[in-house]
Amino acid sequence: MKRIILFGILLLKAIGLHAQERIYIQTDKPYYAPGDTVWFRAHLMDEATGYPGSRSRFVYMELHDQQAGTLMQRMMIRSNEDGVFANALLLPKEIRGGVYTLVAYTQWMRNFGADSFCYQPLTVLGGLRVRGHRIPEALLTTYYNAKVSISGSTATKKSPMSLDIDIRDKEGRPLDGIYSISVTDYDVVKPDSVFGDIRQSLLRQRLCDNHDALNRIVFPYQEEQFITGHIKGKSQSKIKNPHLFVVNALTGQRHEFELGDSTRFALAVDNPDGCTYLLEATSRDGGTSRIKLMVDSLTFPQVKLPKYALSSNAADTAIIRRMSQTQLTDDGILLDEVVKTGTHRPIRTQISFKLGAPSFMLTEGHPKLKTIHNVETLLRTMNVRHGVTDKGFPYLKVLVHVVGDHGEHRQIPIESISPSDIKQLDMYRGFKSLNEPDIVVIQLKHGTMNRDMSGSNMVAVHQLGYSLPVDFYSPQYRDDSTKNLSDIRSTLYWNPKVKTDSAGKANVLFYASDVSKRYLVTIEGISDNGIVVHHQQVIE
Repeated sequence: MKRIILFGILLLKAIGLHAQERIYIQTDKPYYAPGDTVWFRAHLMDEATGYPGSRSRFVYMELHDQQAGTLMQRMMIRSNEDGVFANALLLPKEIRGGVYTLVAYTQWMRNFGADSFCYQPLTVLGGLRVRGHRIPEALLTTYYNAKVSISGSTATKKSPMSLDIDIRDKEGRPLDGIYSISVTDYDVVKPDSVFGDIRQSLLRQRLCDNHDALNRIVFPYQEEQFITGHIKGKSQSKIKNPHLFVVNALTGQRHEFELGDSTRFALAVDNPDGCTYLLEATSRDGGTSRIKLMVDSLTFPQVKLPKYALSSNAADTAIIRRMSQTQLTDDGILLDEVVKTGTHRPIRTQISFKLGAPSFMLTEGHPKLKTIHNVETLLRTMNVRHGVTDKGFPYLKVLVHVVGDHGEHRQIPIESISPSDIKQLDMYRGFKSLNEPDIVVIQLKHGTMNRDMSGSNMVAVHQLGYSLPVDFYSPQYRDDSTKNLSDIRSTLYWNPKVKTDSAGKANVLFYASDVSKRYLVTIEGISDNGIVVHHQQVIE
């Protein structure tokens, strides 16, 4: 009996260690116009428990154009404090009508093959649509049968509208959790009879289980971001006790690491998209001539895009016209595109950061640029403020922006810039009371930016970072000063993190547009105890 219990415990541990994850992509509506914003949430769940969330803190989202066979966009989404993965994707104005594919996965899911990823068709109006891929409702309710009720009176002409939401299981017990809710203009956005929902997506992934992966786990749960690599001698000799300097080019923060007997490194970093890390490797005595720094590149999976059966829709033209006329932004109305004609002005290479007059300036020919041989020493002569690393080493507390021939900005190691290459240097003092760094703008001489300015012991790392969170803008028409703006939004409300209380209830408030009279409300998510919820209801 004890052996049976022990075997059962070991089996449960194995399942927990190798449990698959499931993802569903929820968007604010089933189809979009060119130039529209796709608001989305990636619902992540643990297959073993059925509960929302997992150990993975990062989800990857990709937009693919199957007709062209190209990857259009890749994003990394970091979960918020509640475990919600949500963001937005802006479609190009020139995108052609047709069916595209959103793909979502985690690093852990790569262990189970691309078939386990979430594939969601994304329709851009003006082309063909997907048809005939829904699972029968009778089969879905066998697995998923939560009960949702929505009550509220309709509003028109920029009036406030309130919705009361109640979510329960089939026995009537409240389902508390964090759900996504979209409210669209029902006269513009109709429920798509072939558009998938969270129940269909999770059931399809369940049918694609790959249990053969238990013995070949390669990708761990991604709970942090890492920069990995190794340091070696240029003659293939092993470097003893190398040092690694790391500078966050966005904040100016600097750290030094002693690698000891190991020449490999794995740096845990906080890396938002667009951030650059500058790495420099040295020997233990500070030498650089025999050092070579190698940084590992990120890898991404080969996806298996589904093949869709397509059909046309004659109503698309009218819907495109309505959805594309006007879009409301947080600054007011986005006007129709205009073309401005005039004479062409040459590119200005002197960049203004709107910081006022610089506190200090050096221009080409200044004696300091001729007599000082490195930029760090040059900045110290200008009394740039400094900080101290976690190991007690001083570093310059400064943000350096390097400007090239055509006004382009680039962040490169200041150690690799020679003062003799500087055309102009401007320094702007940060507020010391706010602990702000000083800002230095370096304009290089013509042609210098195109030169390889970093040695093999220095690398500027530009990895895919997580997209910063964005919030859906819902206008508040509380006084007459804003009611003269034209508002014909198709999505009136989107919130990927609506929390229900212990009674399974929630309330949302938003304002109607100028023309909305009927509303399509969509609620999806997974309750805290693992019940999958999907509900659509028209309020009129």
